[in-house]
Amino acid sequence: MSLVDLGKKLLEAARAGQDDEVRILMANGAPFTTDWLGTSPLHLAAQYGHYSTTEVLLRAGVSRDARTKVDRTPLHMAASEGHASIVEVLLKHGADVNAKDMLKMTALHWATEHNHQEVVELLIKYGADVHTQSKFCKTAFDISIDNGNEDLAEILQIAMQNQINTNPESPDTVTIHAATPQFIIGPGGVVNLTDETGVSAVQFGNSSTSVLATLAALAEASAPLSNSSETPG
Repeated sequence: MSLVDLGKKLLEAARAGQDDEVRILMANGAPFTTDWLGTSPLHLAAQYGHYSTTEVLLRAGVSRDARTKVDRTPLHMAASEGHASIVEVLLKHGADVNAKDMLKMTALHWATEHNHQEVVELLIKYGADVHTQSKFCKTAFDISIDNGNEDLAEILQIAMQNQINTNPESPDTVTIHAATPQFIIGPGGVVNLTDETGVSAVQFGNSSTSVLATLAALAEASAPLSNSSETPG
């Protein structure tokens, strides 16, 4: 059997999750080839949820950050499909948690896009940058708002605040761009902070108060007064 045929069979075995066949093919010299889209055996194992096959390939030395022709890594594939266990094993083997594809989307963007909460939480745990913007100037938080997923939005909002508070390299001034409406999540649900004048950015000087806490204060200050706070007649 030619090397080309061995490579094709390895791709098929990885897609099907056939661990023993993968081992046999590699022992017989099957190259770590890709299909015409640049998809590697590891991409396929990750995409189709084959945990043990993913481990076999990683231990054999397949590149954990191999890229397709649209720059998607195996981590992108696993995160997009919601395969949390595979996401974790890839990260434990050193996969780049912040790798970007052709749309500048990270695994966190894709997990959020498809509402995979467990994967989102795993990626944050392993250091995913929640402030990263896609080609369309969207953070994962923006995507969660667009999708109406308030649970994910709250998780991402907390992660954004934590990363601002713990990152010593954060700039003295944080600018929040409003290419899309700005939001916070509060007890009453989603609060839109974009004013009617179309202000494009809100700037906050360096202080001990986090940006999100400041936004929350602004939202509270702009809320209608309750009956209990009205001035007696």
